[in-house]
Amino acid sequence: MRPESEKRLMKVQRTSKVLRLICKVLLVLFICVIPILTGTIVAGWGTLYLHHGSIKLASLALSSRLVFAVIVALEMAVKFKGIYHLYRLFGNYATGNIFTTESAGQIRQLGVTVLLLVGVNILFEVAAVAFALYPRNHMIGFSLNSLVTGFVIIVISWFMQMGAEMREESELTI
Repeated sequence: MRPESEKRLMKVQRTSKVLRLICKVLLVLFICVIPILTGTIVAGWGTLYLHHGSIKLASLALSSRLVFAVIVALEMAVKFKGIYHLYRLFGNYATGNIFTTESAGQIRQLGVTVLLLVGVNILFEVAAVAFALYPRNHMIGFSLNSLVTGFVIIVISWFMQMGAEMREESELTI
């Protein structure tokens, strides 16, 4: 390997170790925050912020608060999943395993995570309309950008997977 490439690889490995540590801290924070956040929603403390304003949680019925607590817990769990796959991906990069099928798989999981977030956001919108938190004429919407981004990430991971398999095959034949 050329000295310039070796330096770049070392920089990628150092940066990945730092980013992996940040992901680990975020994972621990998520584990602590999810039960606290859902508990405060069920208890009726605080305010629920919506696209068209906000509503005091105490004004909602317990059944509504339970539904929103589950949706928020789902959203946090999906975000946890995304950070977990970043943690794994940076772990691969930290060891120099950049263009591998494992790394491509982690990137694919990040694309799936983006699509899951779109689904959770739609679920939140449906619940807000069902519990009349939005005006009657409110249309349920979602971010088309996020949907496209999720699919693009999955396609890129597929290309990376094919490239990694081709590289592994060429290494075996040499």
